[in-house]
Amino acid sequence: MANANIDPDVARWHGRDTRQLAPRAVSGRDNSREAVLRTQLDQKQEIFEGTTPTVNGESVFVDTLIIGNGPSALVLSYLLHGNTPFYDPNTEHGPHPDSVLHSLLDELCGKDKFAGQHDRHSIYDSVLHNLTLQQYLRYTQRTSAPQVVAPVNYLLDTLVAPNIDIDIHAREKSRVRWILKKENAIGHLVVGSSFVPGGQWAGRDVPSKTLSYAEMLSLPGFSYSEYYKSTYGKEIDPYSRPIRTDVAAYYAMYPSRVQISDAVCANCTVLSLHRSEGRTGNMFKAIIQNNDTACLQIVTARNVVLATGVFTHQVPPDPILYPIVSRQHARNHYEQTKVDSDGAVLIIGSGFSAADAILSVPDNKKIIHLFQWDPKVRPSPLRACHKETYPEYASLYKLMRLAAASRGSSSNCGSSYGLAGRYEGFANGSIIEATTDTIKILLPSGVTIERRVSELKTYVGRIGVISYLSSKLRTEVGVGADQIWASKNSFRKRINSRMERWTAVGTIQASRDLEKHVKDGYYFQKWTHELGELACKVPDFEGCKVYINDYATSHGLEVAAGVFVIGSLVGDSLVRYVLGGCVAVAGNIIERRNARRRIN
Repeated sequence: MANANIDPDVARWHGRDTRQLAPRAVSGRDNSREAVLRTQLDQKQEIFEGTTPTVNGESVFVDTLIIGNGPSALVLSYLLHGNTPFYDPNTEHGPHPDSVLHSLLDELCGKDKFAGQHDRHSIYDSVLHNLTLQQYLRYTQRTSAPQVVAPVNYLLDTLVAPNIDIDIHAREKSRVRWILKKENAIGHLVVGSSFVPGGQWAGRDVPSKTLSYAEMLSLPGFSYSEYYKSTYGKEIDPYSRPIRTDVAAYYAMYPSRVQISDAVCANCTVLSLHRSEGRTGNMFKAIIQNNDTACLQIVTARNVVLATGVFTHQVPPDPILYPIVSRQHARNHYEQTKVDSDGAVLIIGSGFSAADAILSVPDNKKIIHLFQWDPKVRPSPLRACHKETYPEYASLYKLMRLAAASRGSSSNCGSSYGLAGRYEGFANGSIIEATTDTIKILLPSGVTIERRVSELKTYVGRIGVISYLSSKLRTEVGVGADQIWASKNSFRKRINSRMERWTAVGTIQASRDLEKHVKDGYYFQKWTHELGELACKVPDFEGCKVYINDYATSHGLEVAAGVFVIGSLVGDSLVRYVLGGCVAVAGNIIERRNARRRIN
């Protein structure tokens, strides 16, 4: 029976069933991948309207709602449970190997002379309120870290695992000490649609290896090596690249091992999120569905953290391939279509997912590989793979390069990883016609060829979905009312604009701080010896940007009042770099809570 007292915001959402969605044809005018994605979401919307909802009690209030349950969301939950990071120079390995960074943190974090412990000020304080440290990080990052890595991410990465790029045992030499501070705990809820915690990792059942080494995938409080030893009863090779299914199992186990399971909900979908003005002030109201029971729950929150990532939806195949897609769908779900054993596996894409698919094709199947090739403008990510570190990817990239050099095709040139005699690559080829078991490919040379295919796998990109945000909220966060997709660049303009608004003020204040240190002889020897020309350039910076205190970190990640973004939504696609942004956001949320308490 329908509930007569259902909240009006819930009324437009209805129960969802689990039937899978078959591809639907789109009109010629909207014959694009974006139109296909929109059509699939429209189909899901139709399913929502099929049954009567059940509202589970009254609205639940939490201080912070985290949407997504991948690694970044789990790390933020660990922090909001009160686990607080402190700089610890008193390890058996001594202080941080970067003596300038050690000196700054030693001063900023303070030292209890009686206890001999650095726990007067946490890393939250140095991240949120010190311009000198931020300027140092921006300078040193240029020579020791990728330019795309935010300074706060670099700081936490180098503290947790100093010099990890040259020392694989670096995590054993961490200079971060975690202390459980109940006063820093914040009521929160983590909601994700994957069946178990882990986000997109939970849905990756392909037994391929990760790009990162094992310890680079670790989260605080329970490392991957600890998981491996507890599961397999032996130590892991530090230079090993684990298979994705093992990493997924590690992230699924993580909440229970670090005791944050009480706040982590899996297999739940946020259907709607909007800002709500009420007696308690500016709040957010979310409608969340339990995918097992189809029950709906209203959650009210003071802060919202978007951690849904940019890999939730795979970009669908070009509509011209629908005859093959439809046949494949029928075979997978109804098993009524005879499999063409002579047909090849058609794989489209030039990235790691396509490479993993190629390497996992059975030895008795031929492979047709279509990919875009433009190494100067948009090179394949496989190009960066060294032949000793990533031999399988380097070998495949060599095959792709041969295909491009042969003006479009590379026939049966695979000589390693079982590809000999069955790999056929086509660079910049276009499919101009497709039936249920054949395709016609137009090569750059103008020649048209035909091939038999039995299976299709497309890996032309993934994208995130933010359709659960109300149109007004999408406008607030800077992506546009009609924009329902999210990439790693969707929030970049918004974040940069919020930072640059405070650049001048931050530069002036930071220059004064560092200039004072130099004039007073404080760190003078260290600064001039280890940073060279920086010491004499401190007063004017000559165009080097410095962002004022928390606008460089937590406020930069706050894309609208009370709305934060973390993880791959802000470009932090590597697990090793997600901790910094999480520390910045957690520090900001904790500081605001403390400010409200002082006022009250």
